[in-house]
Amino acid sequence: MNGLVSEAPKCINKDIFTVDSPNVVYADDEIKTKYVYRTTAVSRDADGKFVAYPKETVYDFKVDRKVGKVGMMLVGWGGNNGSTVTAGILANRRGLVWDTREGQRAANYYGSVVMSSTIKLGTDAKTGDEINIPFHDMLPMVHPNDLVIGGWDLNSMNIADAMDRAAVLEPTLKNLVRKEMAAMKPLPSIYYPDFIAANQEERADNVIEGSKASMEHVEHIRNDIR
Repeated sequence: MNGLVSEAPKCINKDIFTVDSPNVVYADDEIKTKYVYRTTAVSRDADGKFVAYPKETVYDFKVDRKVGKVGMMLVGWGGNNGSTVTAGILANRRGLVWDTREGQRAANYYGSVVMSSTIKLGTDAKTGDEINIPFHDMLPMVHPNDLVIGGWDLNSMNIADAMDRAAVLEPTLKNLVRKEMAAMKPLPSIYYPDFIAANQEERADNVIEGSKASMEHVEHIRNDIR
């Protein structure tokens, strides 16, 4: 697929905090956590009265500390959302700045839950103030700039032309990412007209042959993912 990242993927989490608990164990490659989920179950006794009793379920979690290469395959890659998010990731990966009618704009991940939001870690033991940290520092996770991007579309148009068709982005930004996106072409897609808007029929020139009555389509998609 196109859009490959040549360098090794980077983990966002930099261990800006650790958890001091007997239920959390840190190793070089993983973090193991034991979590007790407590709830209350309710039943009725012989007289029909409610009886509440505590219930506990123990979960064991394991998180890898080293994030490997992660692929993102988009269904309908050539649509408005697929082409726009691809351009956005490329712009952030390259740190692009472009001109608009309102002045210069720089790529950022504002609006991204993972990249821009914070989460409460706890309260300061001395002052009682809330301590909030970036969401992406809670656990090791892939950086969006490192995603390997690909996907399917029922139309064979390359993703640069699909970006033009979507008419979402500023022309100056489109020009900066056009060359890279022109090399990105969607894999053939499954086309079931009953599940797709009727106005897409004329664009369906990039479809997987075969019948949905058999396993042909399922196996084809599985092979694409592999």
